[in-house]
Amino acid sequence: MAVKHKSESLKHEEGAAKKAKPGLLKLKKIMDIESNVVKYSICIPTTVIDNCNNLEQVTFTAYQIARTAVLFNVQEIIVLDQSKDKKHEKKSRSKETISDCLLLATLLQYFVTPPNLLDTTFKKKTKLYLKCASTFPSLKQLPFMNASAEQHYKEGLSIARDSSKGKSDDALTNLVYIGKNQIITLSNQNIPNTARVTVDTERKEVVSPIDSYKGKPLGYHVRMASTLNEVSEGYTKIVWVNSGDFHYDEELSKYHKVETKLPYIAKLKKSSTSEKPCNILLIFGKWGHLKRCFRRSDLESSSLHHYFSGQLQFPASIPQGNIPIQDSLPIALTMFQRWAS
Repeated sequence: MAVKHKSESLKHEEGAAKKAKPGLLKLKKIMDIESNVVKYSICIPTTVIDNCNNLEQVTFTAYQIARTAVLFNVQEIIVLDQSKDKKHEKKSRSKETISDCLLLATLLQYFVTPPNLLDTTFKKKTKLYLKCASTFPSLKQLPFMNASAEQHYKEGLSIARDSSKGKSDDALTNLVYIGKNQIITLSNQNIPNTARVTVDTERKEVVSPIDSYKGKPLGYHVRMASTLNEVSEGYTKIVWVNSGDFHYDEELSKYHKVETKLPYIAKLKKSSTSEKPCNILLIFGKWGHLKRCFRRSDLESSSLHHYFSGQLQFPASIPQGNIPIQDSLPIALTMFQRWAS
């Protein structure tokens, strides 16, 4: 019994040695926004679906993210491929042959694609992974998902003209496919090929979706990235949201730098009435995974905490990091929108 007691004592001492010194001095800041207009984008790591065992669970997770993004009018979702940033590779799911990054991006795109363009947006081999997605309710906040609303407006895809009928600019077209083998010939417009557009079917012309749908949410763009330099192009502020890390402990010495050198955002301050949007990117996920991704990236920042403008601290009832990424999304976006209002 004495030997056992000694062993337990040594383990306790070793655990205490790994702890950082108590009383960490955490920095706080007011994030200055030089604009009266704030737009949000989110970066979701592929680790968000690590605990999903089948396609149905992956689809449900993607649907949660898509629904939140539409509700908060998120402009862009970046899927960050972190397959190289995990210490232990997860076993592949049964009957799946595409990467987690492509699978997640495909599902996120599906949920904001107009029903009349599904046949042209997704290839036949991709539709295998959408069989569960088709059973989820459509996101009715998007005006083009509601068949009874704005009937004379249709989402379409521009297609190339038949060049055999005469010389024409191959980069431009006046043909727009609007689904069910229907093609509209624009009355007096030429637009780039393979462009997603909103068409007034009565006047046969491309119109502004913002004006046509009277400011309603239009969904988000989806893109994939494998490094942080691919992620961070074109953003005014980049914020880390600690999430999906159920072993995070701010007292551990390995988190000492992030806890003391990356300031927590207390609130936003609008210092300008400029209408040029301030684009804020929220990056979700584990600090450890992001550090490995940072090492693979070609960035000017000397360390990861310099890459971010700050980090978000959830209410005290939510331990730092100890929340699934998909659940942290609405909390983080609510906090930012409340600050910006």
